[in-house]
Amino acid sequence: MPNSTDGRDTARLRILDAVFRLVERNGVAEASLRKVAAESGINIGSVRHYFGSHEALMAAAATEIGARMDRRADPASMRPVRPGDTAGRRALLQQVADSVLPAEPEGGTELLVLGEFVAAARIRPEFRPLAERMGRDLRALVRDALRLAGVPDTEVQTEHFVGLLIGLSFELVYPHGSTGSPAPRDVVRHHIAALVPG
Repeated sequence: MPNSTDGRDTARLRILDAVFRLVERNGVAEASLRKVAAESGINIGSVRHYFGSHEALMAAAATEIGARMDRRADPASMRPVRPGDTAGRRALLQQVADSVLPAEPEGGTELLVLGEFVAAARIRPEFRPLAERMGRDLRALVRDALRLAGVPDTEVQTEHFVGLLIGLSFELVYPHGSTGSPAPRDVVRHHIAALVPG
């Protein structure tokens, strides 16, 4: 007998993927419950059943993006690295950077949707707690990785690394003059090499 939870999870993900497509095309305002229902092929009553309101749906979409980044970073696998293991220390920091700047195409969609949510939070108070939580979560992930990699001045370096990741993310989503060379991953790799010389 099929697991009904699997069916609910599948429908929920279909709805969230529909939100991502709509937001990617025309911003947060595009993702009304009616349009999400049409885009997902799931009736609006079911969309309301799963999420209750537009605000709850948007919060769930942003939370899903954070969860995907968290799965890529796999914080549970992060362990302290010996000071002499330069390659291991750098790999740990690269793992975190790759979770934010993923190589696969859907990662670009995630960055764009995330950027749209953060931009919407400036004028839509209901999105502000969510945007603030995402910022705190990113900082916590980076801070933990820096500590485990033995990087000194952790608080300052956390802000530096987060600022670099946010800036590169913004440039990927809203290009405004970058030639694409060096590539964002090369920029991150250079920064990590400076943090962990060897």
